[in-house]
Amino acid sequence: MSVRSLALAVACLSAGANASSHFHIGGHEEALTATMPLFQAWRETHSKDYSTEEEWSERLRNWYHNNERIEAHNKQTPTPTYTLGHNEYSDLTPDEFAQRFRLGKYSPGVIQREGKNVARHLEEDQLPLRLPDAVNWIALGGVTPVKNQGACGSCWAFSTTGALEGAKFVKTGELVSLSEQNLVDCDHQDLGCSGGLMDDAFKFDEKNGGLCSEADYPYLAKQGECNPMQCEDVPGSEVTNFYDVPAGDVKTLLSAIAMQPISVAIQADQFAFQFYKGGVLTGDGCGSQLDHGVLAVGYGSDLETNEPYFLVKNSWGESWGENGYIRLSRNAPGDYGMCGILKMASYPEVE
Repeated sequence: MSVRSLALAVACLSAGANASSHFHIGGHEEALTATMPLFQAWRETHSKDYSTEEEWSERLRNWYHNNERIEAHNKQTPTPTYTLGHNEYSDLTPDEFAQRFRLGKYSPGVIQREGKNVARHLEEDQLPLRLPDAVNWIALGGVTPVKNQGACGSCWAFSTTGALEGAKFVKTGELVSLSEQNLVDCDHQDLGCSGGLMDDAFKFDEKNGGLCSEADYPYLAKQGECNPMQCEDVPGSEVTNFYDVPAGDVKTLLSAIAMQPISVAIQADQFAFQFYKGGVLTGDGCGSQLDHGVLAVGYGSDLETNEPYFLVKNSWGESWGENGYIRLSRNAPGDYGMCGILKMASYPEVE
């Protein structure tokens, strides 16, 4: 069965009481005492308030163990190509983190239809004749500010709107933030907060003639009743066709990104991804079991290490990663690249 027949539930990863003087972590009391001010500062930064002493103790325990792993990674010799750090999810276990964004789930199989809606591979005459050394759609003005999907597995919707926003910008020069809630409420081929597939969302857009703007149909981080009459579709957001980048094809993905921002799927349920803070993610820190939809918005090479990377926009807010972004190595071993980024990429054409 092909990877595209497994609809990605690209269902994706969202986001007190007083300290107890009797809390212990198995012989680590001295280290705990030393890190307590850091935990308190982290709580204040992210407005974390726990309702009971038991919850406070549990969250401190999780934060402490995560902190140990973060520090151990950053102190490695030689210096890693990427750093880890705290974010608003530091008090969650890996399982809780994955559950928050519905990571690891897959939606029902997708049956491709005959006709123009079937995604096609890129043809040679569609590719740029010469690839630029670097592309950054953020700097070019084709990417909206980083968003936060919250505790809802709607990453597929954020990846879809990002690709449509970029496609509209390339065609019209106008950047408009599009409505993820419009997709979460109305696209019933996908599963709202329980996951979805970007290609299905492109099909929905094509059938329904575009999406509403974020301003007119704001995001709620939960699935509600579809109300298509509450706003008008944004001109230039209607899909006329979409294309699947051949799996494992680095050159074609780079060529596609050179033309516009691209929807991609990755595996994001690993520790290195949860606490990524900066640099180029390398090594075996994530696999290729796709569970999260994001947006490839550029590529280049790190100025200090010369490590080539894909630049990716996430939907977990600006406290995560490099102000909401991550750079994934283009030198990863295996057929599908770092975190599986080469496995399921696609992009739309718009009216």
